[in-house]
Amino acid sequence: MPRNSRYTSILIYLALLSAFTPIAAARDRQFDAVVHRVKEHYHKGPIRMMALASFVANRVHPEGVKKVRIAVFEDLDPALNPPERDFDAFMRQIAGADFQPFVRVISRRGGEQTFIYARAAEDDFEMLIVSMERTEACVVKTRLSPDAMSRWVERPNEMADKSAAHPDADSTP
Repeated sequence: MPRNSRYTSILIYLALLSAFTPIAAARDRQFDAVVHRVKEHYHKGPIRMMALASFVANRVHPEGVKKVRIAVFEDLDPALNPPERDFDAFMRQIAGADFQPFVRVISRRGGEQTFIYARAAEDDFEMLIVSMERTEACVVKTRLSPDAMSRWVERPNEMADKSAAHPDADSTP
C-alpha cells in the first residue's frame, strides 16, 4: 500500500471514529444495565451495527422523538428465558424510583414479555422499553416530546399515517 494511501485510510478511520464517539459517550445507566443483564444471562451480545442504527435514528426526527438507543438480541436460547416474576423484579430495580411502570404485557401462552417504563426528564419524557420473546430481545431507550406523545395517545391512527408519509418530520409541533 502506498504511503499516501495508508495515511488517507488512517484519516478516514479517525474521522469515522470521531463521528461515532458521541454514541459511545452518550451512555446511560438504565439502558446499559439492561443490555448488560441480557448479554450476561444469555451469554450473547446484541447484534452488531445497532450503534449505527441508533446513530441514524438520532439524525432522523420522527414526530416528537429526540433520542433513541437500540440493542437487539437474536437466536437466544429459550431454555434460559427468565420467569416473568424475576424479570419484572429486575426491571423495577434497574429502572429506579424515578421511572414508573407505563405498560407491562405478558403473554403466558407465547412467553413474550414487554415492559415500558417512563419518567419526566427536563421538558420531555424518557421511555425504557424491553421486549423479550422466546428467542429474541429488544431494548430501546428514547426521549419524547410530551406534546407529540399526547398527540400519539389521542390520535394514534392519524399520527401513524403522518409519520409514514413524512418519516423525516421534525419533532416540533
